[in-house]
Amino acid sequence: MVKNRAKFPKEGEFVVAKVTEVENQYVYVDLISFEGLDSEETARGMIHISEISSRWIKNIRNFVRIGQRVVLRVLRVDPIKGHVDLSLRRVNSAQKEIRLKEWKYAVKYENLLQFLTETEGINMTLDEAYDKVGFPILDFFENYQEAIENLKENGEELLNQIDGISDDTKNALLKIVDENVQVSTVSISGKVKLSFNSENGIDRIKESLLEALKVIEPKETRKVSISYIAAPFYRLEVITKDYLDAENILSDTLEIIEQKANQYNGNYEFIRD
Repeated sequence: MVKNRAKFPKEGEFVVAKVTEVENQYVYVDLISFEGLDSEETARGMIHISEISSRWIKNIRNFVRIGQRVVLRVLRVDPIKGHVDLSLRRVNSAQKEIRLKEWKYAVKYENLLQFLTETEGINMTLDEAYDKVGFPILDFFENYQEAIENLKENGEELLNQIDGISDDTKNALLKIVDENVQVSTVSISGKVKLSFNSENGIDRIKESLLEALKVIEPKETRKVSISYIAAPFYRLEVITKDYLDAENILSDTLEIIEQKANQYNGNYEFIRD
C-alpha cells in the first residue's frame, strides 16, 4: 500500500484500486493508497455497472476480475459515510498510462522509505518515515517522479531544507537513493567539423570547444561532452532527461561554436548522428 496523507481521494482524481468483489450490478474495490474510515483497513469504493463501460454489458465479469488492479476516476466522495463512487469508463488510455506510471514511482518512493526504516541505527516505522521525511519532501514537488529524481540529483541540498531530520537519517537516505535510484536519460550526438586557417588555429579550436562546454552546469543526468576524433572532427554528445531539453542544449552549444567560427573566420559544420 502506498500511503497518502488524505483519508479519501478527491472528486475528479484518478486513483489506482484493487478489485475485491464483483456482483451483477456493482464492483467493489479497495483504494489502496487511502486509509478511509477508522473502522477500515483502507478506503473502499464502488463502481456501478453503468460506469464500467460505454458499451452494453452482458456479463460484468468480462470487464473486471477479483484481484485486478485498475485505474478509476472518482465521481463522488462522502467522507462521513466512507462512500466513494468511481468510474472505469471515464478513464482513457492516456490517463491510465500516466496514472500507472506515477503509481510505479509512488511504490518505488515507499520502498526507499522502507529501506530507511530497516537501516541499522534508524529507529522509525514506515508511518514515521513518511511523516518525518517522505511527506515533507513531496511538499516540494508535483509528483513522486520529481521527488525521486531530485533526491538523486540534489539530495543533500533538498534534505537540508527540511527541519527535524537527523544527520544519520539524511546520510542513510542519501546512501539508499544512491544505491537504488537510476535516473533515465536520453542522448543526442554528432560530429563537429571545426578548423581555423591561422597559425593559432589549435588555440582557437580549444577556446571554442571549451566555451561550448560551459553552456550548462554539468550534473550526472545533464551534461555536454566533446571528444577528439581526428582533425578536423570532434564528437559532441548531449545527455539529459528528455529530448526537448537535449535539443535546446544542443542548439545553444552549436550556437556558441558557430559564433566563434564566424568571429575568427573559421570553418564550421555539424553532422548529426
